[in-house]
Amino acid sequence: MLPREPSRVLLRLLSGIEAGVVGGIAMLVTLVAGSLTRGDPWWTTPNLLGTTFYGMRAFRGAPNQATLAGGAFHLVIAGSVGAAFGLICGGIEPRRRLLLVGTLAGIVWYGLADAVFWRQVNPLVPLYSAQPATLLSHALFGACLGAMGGPMAGKAAEEPPPLEPELQPEAEATVETNKVE
Repeated sequence: MLPREPSRVLLRLLSGIEAGVVGGIAMLVTLVAGSLTRGDPWWTTPNLLGTTFYGMRAFRGAPNQATLAGGAFHLVIAGSVGAAFGLICGGIEPRRRLLLVGTLAGIVWYGLADAVFWRQVNPLVPLYSAQPATLLSHALFGACLGAMGGPMAGKAAEEPPPLEPELQPEAEATVETNKVE
């Protein structure tokens, strides 16, 4: 029995998650660079996100569990947004258009996150997020979403590739022996 090929929806979902996590890492790098440019410690942004779990004690001292929790939380959110983007927009062609739509989606996510998501989950995040680095990092995140998947992202195999001629009779025999009568 030949293995089943993944569906288009599954491929777009997985490509979106991958692009979201890569974009989330790019966001963290951009935000850390912004913190260092302002003269703040590199862990400022992950600790800010860590206040979701640890409250104000996340701001005390050096990197700690709150830093790790905040970074992980950020990647989970970025992967989730990437999954949604992959499902909704993953089939857009040509790729240039997907890159533009992705960048716009990153900026729209910035606005939605600021106005709705963070207000409900952790109001400290929009209050203490550094600007314009946060907006720039969301645009970069969106560009990563738009660059998702490479050449195979929207293409699931409609038909399995043909077998080599010498293997074809064996495959047909296997299929016939697996039939239920």
